[in-house]
Amino acid sequence: MTLLVRQLPPGPTGLPLEVYCFTRTVAWGPYEGIQSDIFDHLLAILPEFGLLVFQQPGGADVRRLHGVPGAAVAAMG
Repeated sequence: MTLLVRQLPPGPTGLPLEVYCFTRTVAWGPYEGIQSDIFDHLLAILPEFGLLVFQQPGGADVRRLHGVPGAAVAAMG
């Protein structure tokens, strides 16, 4: 089926990628398995290209790094 991968303009946090994939199945379980396999492969192959995954930290992450008490609990609720 159709597969489209494209790079978006680079920004201060890196080079965003868009991945569009279509499957023949519409059954939820098999679809989730296929999606999981695609992401597992992408994450595993990144080092081959010298790339790293980046996720911008949120406020709770910053508070936890600064040792603010209860930051982990506040992030959950």
